[in-house]
Amino acid sequence: MTHCIVVGAGPVGASMGLALARRGFRVTLVEQSPHLPADPRAATLQPPTVDMLHELGVGPEILSRGLLAPKFQFRDRARDEIVAEFDYGMLSDETNFAFALQCEQFKVADTVITALRTEPAASVRLGTRLVEFSQSDSGVSATIAHDAGTEVIQADYLIGCDGGRSTVRKSLGIAFEGFTYPERFLVLTTTHDFLQRGFAIRNYVLDPSQWCALFKVPDNGPPGLWRCVFPTAATDQASDTECLADAYVAAQISGLDAGLGLGDLVHRNLYAVNQRVAAKFRQGRVFLAGDSAHVNNPLGGLGMNSGIHDAMNLADKLDQARHDRTGAEALFDAYDAERATLARDYVQAQTIQNKKRLEARTPEAREAALAELRMSANDPARHKTWVMRASLIEGLRNITKGEAV
Repeated sequence: MTHCIVVGAGPVGASMGLALARRGFRVTLVEQSPHLPADPRAATLQPPTVDMLHELGVGPEILSRGLLAPKFQFRDRARDEIVAEFDYGMLSDETNFAFALQCEQFKVADTVITALRTEPAASVRLGTRLVEFSQSDSGVSATIAHDAGTEVIQADYLIGCDGGRSTVRKSLGIAFEGFTYPERFLVLTTTHDFLQRGFAIRNYVLDPSQWCALFKVPDNGPPGLWRCVFPTAATDQASDTECLADAYVAAQISGLDAGLGLGDLVHRNLYAVNQRVAAKFRQGRVFLAGDSAHVNNPLGGLGMNSGIHDAMNLADKLDQARHDRTGAEALFDAYDAERATLARDYVQAQTIQNKKRLEARTPEAREAALAELRMSANDPARHKTWVMRASLIEGLRNITKGEAV
């Protein structure tokens, strides 16, 4: 039985493990934390990802834990008005799931891991750290550490799904090409209900200095929570303490909703944001997927989705390679080419453009952004094209056809 070691038990590593197990592989999933990662940051599942999760047999459970978002809005903060609203219903003839699903990434990982634990050839090793690995033409040897000591595992392949600081990527010496934004992102979580003011479940608010992304997550059930993402000053202009202080936070939320005050906030977080893609997604029998291969800003809800798509693409190619060993190298090179192309030419390009659109600073750039949004929303053909791209369907199909995105 072909054996794969998967490093990292987030939504990508979990999906990778289950996709392989369901295809008849032996899987060892290792996660250095003694508990499943509880990071709630990513929370949007796009239509093709929901379809993939159904293919894995966990779709209904994840749907039950999420919140349907059939539309998303772009709003002008200064004018306090809706600029454009895009409807996933335009995709009803393209997908079985014409909506986005708001479901925090730890819920996705938990659901998938629960299914993986039922697979007889799968092992989930929490509290287990990858120390080092080596590879040959015939396999991979990995040393892991846990409370009982260290051990060496032999496998056919190793897949790094271990995040932006990936041990696997660094061990391979693969460059993580791109940049870090000078400003940081401030995430404020609130119980304040924006639906009563006509906001959608997912919203992007344009403003030259105080743009924001605003979306609802189900949390532990009704009424759910709202997350607001704002840009903050660069590190050399303000400290973390200053950016999390009441005065700074109050300035960010000022004017967004008259009913929103500091007392409505239940959590504050600040983090650096990167746009980076690994120089390659594969070296020999070792592969990268998810954040270990590419990271981007969260504007558009594409990061977790593209990582799960990496997992499904690679699982298919590893499965094909078992039955066509002479074609294995070509299949693995295709994984690298397909997923790196989509990450660089689509996900990176789209998320960077999303940020530029929200923060357009000159009057000319601002009016151009508003005009583009209005024209795209009001023309049915452009409306559908926009949602096809925003949902990742267009990019996936172009890659499948072997076309540049």
